[in-house]
Amino acid sequence: MFMINCSNKGCFKQNEHVVDKTTNQVICIDCGKEIVGVTDFTKRQMISLGQIKRNVVQKQAWAVKCDKCAKEAPPVLDKDGKDLLCSACNKPLDKLAKPFASSIKENLRAQRKMKS
Repeated sequence: MFMINCSNKGCFKQNEHVVDKTTNQVICIDCGKEIVGVTDFTKRQMISLGQIKRNVVQKQAWAVKCDKCAKEAPPVLDKDGKDLLCSACNKPLDKLAKPFASSIKENLRAQRKMKS
């Protein structure tokens, strides 16, 4: 791994900073700003070593993919509390496995009771 000193005022920390492959800039992992003056050779070596900026996708608890709108989000209960609806398009989620759907319903009912 390449240890590089940050060139930004107020930071100047030495660390294993990362390359943003879309912009070809070296980004400081401490302050989040671009580090200037890094050679193209060093950037290529950092990329080959896997020292790149990765997008972190955060998963939500109980998130399911809707078969109608293709969005992945936690479902909501309808007004009666019997059916699960997609939180994005409000259409029923019928293709979930029954044990999984009942677990989600119990969780959502418990959350409703806690809010009341």
